[in-house]
Amino acid sequence: MEHLGHAERHWFQEIATGSAEPLPWPDDHTPLITSRPPSVVFEFYRTQCERSNAILASMPLSTPPRGRHPDPLGKEITDLRRIVLHMIEETARHAGHLDIARELLDGKTGLGPR
Repeated sequence: MEHLGHAERHWFQEIATGSAEPLPWPDDHTPLITSRPPSVVFEFYRTQCERSNAILASMPLSTPPRGRHPDPLGKEITDLRRIVLHMIEETARHAGHLDIARELLDGKTGLGPR
């Protein structure tokens, strides 16, 4: 979840607008590991999504990015629409990873009676 918060911040703030709000903690560059409690991580993700939504509400999808993501993906990101598409893919991919991990833990597939 923290990774997705960083992705929201990177794509919608750093790339779309060219600047980002400071992180609430030092960037420790440790993907998949965090010392922060789940409540802090979820709040960070929610806050980044709120900022992303505000950016989306204020800019047309045709707006070119003001920041630059390193190549080769950077060459594909020509407007806000592409950023949105990338984040849909990124979020879906990570949600799938989480679903697989949960299934390995308890054997439930998410299919069947609710």
